[in-house]
Amino acid sequence: MRESQERMPLNVYARTKAEMENLAKEYAKSGGSVIGLRYFNVYGPNEHHKIHMASMIWQLALQIAAGRQPRIFQWGEQERDQIYVEDVVRANLFAAKSEANGILNVGTGKSVSFNQMIYQLGKTLDRAACTEYFENPYCSYQSRTLADTKMAERVLHFSAEYDFASGIDEYFRQVDPHRYVHVVSANGR
Repeated sequence: MRESQERMPLNVYARTKAEMENLAKEYAKSGGSVIGLRYFNVYGPNEHHKIHMASMIWQLALQIAAGRQPRIFQWGEQERDQIYVEDVVRANLFAAKSEANGILNVGTGKSVSFNQMIYQLGKTLDRAACTEYFENPYCSYQSRTLADTKMAERVLHFSAEYDFASGIDEYFRQVDPHRYVHVVSANGR
């Protein structure tokens, strides 16, 4: 996904993001300085308060910690560009110091399948998990996200420092999902 490609929002959330970019571009045309960051799939500590809106990483970790089968759409080959929150913080700091105008992707430039996520989480949490697959009920579902990070590298000199495995290890060194298993039970997931 490049910053320059035509935007085709699939849902209301994506449309609101596109509208914000339009407003930013209008502001920049009038002489204002603005830099917008398109975050890909952010995960990391302190997202537990978002409950069911937290990252897929957190949702799957809770299911595994609760001893349940992680549930994902058939057949788990959907992919996401997952970026650790520490890298997102760095991107924001670089952007705050930049005098550039523009919209930039903030991702790793690598996709991870849901199956790979479950494997890595099981390894990190030291708990093997059998996956439960179910049919995707959504007609407009994005099967893959992958950030083209060249512009962020050129404009901000930013690239992600954490790969998926090291991000997951760091995340769960800081947070024990077993402490939050009650959230899984309360939501029936």
